[in-house]
Amino acid sequence: MLFISALMTLNLFGQPAGETIQKANDLIAAKKYESAFKLLDSFDPDNTIPDIVLLKTDIALNYFVTSIMHQMFSFRDLESDEDIMDFRGSEGSFNAQMFQIDSILEGLIQKYPDNCNLYKGLGNFYYEVHMKYGGNWLKDENELFELIAINDQKAIDENCADYLTYYVMGYIMIVQEKYKKGIPYFLKSIELKDDDADSHYNVAYAYLFSDDKDNALKHAKKALELYTDLEYKSDAARIAGQIYYESDDDKNALTYFELAEIMNPGNYYTLGLLVNLYVKSGNEKAKEYTKTFFDLDPANPMIYNDLGNIYFENDRGKDRAGFFKEQLSVYDDQAVVLGNLNFYLGRYYLDVDKKLAKKYFLKAKEIMSKVYDKDHEVFEAINDGIRKASK
Repeated sequence: MLFISALMTLNLFGQPAGETIQKANDLIAAKKYESAFKLLDSFDPDNTIPDIVLLKTDIALNYFVTSIMHQMFSFRDLESDEDIMDFRGSEGSFNAQMFQIDSILEGLIQKYPDNCNLYKGLGNFYYEVHMKYGGNWLKDENELFELIAINDQKAIDENCADYLTYYVMGYIMIVQEKYKKGIPYFLKSIELKDDDADSHYNVAYAYLFSDDKDNALKHAKKALELYTDLEYKSDAARIAGQIYYESDDDKNALTYFELAEIMNPGNYYTLGLLVNLYVKSGNEKAKEYTKTFFDLDPANPMIYNDLGNIYFENDRGKDRAGFFKEQLSVYDDQAVVLGNLNFYLGRYYLDVDKKLAKKYFLKAKEIMSKVYDKDHEVFEAINDGIRKASK
């Protein structure tokens, strides 16, 4: 998100600063990011002019090639047909420059406490740090959230906040599971920029967890309409389907889950929801999509647990057991998968036929013994199954 250079620069610092900012913006428009940063840095090497620093911050956050903890950056001039993402993180020799945005902006705030844009810039910096580094930065997540809130709220109070400022405030609220508190910020963000898909998506999420399904559905559908990236569109379709599902409208839920799968095939969560509805309704696609879901990661116990929950909740445990039996011959050359299949068949048969259950548990132990050391945690679960089957 670009910071728009404030026109007050011309009055406070004279025509040269304004001309330098204009030249830098022209260079940014031409994708000459390194040249733009160097131009600004040569004009204000000590980082004393707020608007110059804010534009340098914009370049650093949006157009870096490499970043070291967002304290040191390197840049590159691109050709018109090149994209910065094609070079970010790539191998090569780039000149890195120290630019400690947080300490620089904090120092300027001390000098210019009434400059609202400095608070907005600092809040945006901490948000970008959170998005890039999560909890692995110089400050922990809780402190970052506090700093984002303090600076963005100051920007709001001083009337220089834009739609992104409000969006970020809403975002950190829902990350902290303060869903109702996040809603007004997202709505203000939408008021300022109605076509921002992220705000519509996240307020839908906040409304859903605030048990306001009507508003959640309205904004989920708007996000679906606005997103152009198929993965994001799929996410919006899935949340719309989830809302319908929680409203006991399985028909519409299925429509949106199927749409989500078409737009972004193979998503774990979408497929799980589809399998659930197909199994629940006895749809002939249940077996096909169970196979697709299972094949995503057949060595992962989560797959087995999720399928177990789906089939158990829909009183179709026998069908799941039948599916697992079919996979025994398909995966007979993959020990971990074969061991898991036998183990989960054992768990199913504990309540049906203990003798058969014990057979599957013993087979699982035999197979897993060829893969894992005897003190591996998997044997605790297998041995527990054997004990229960032996009673």
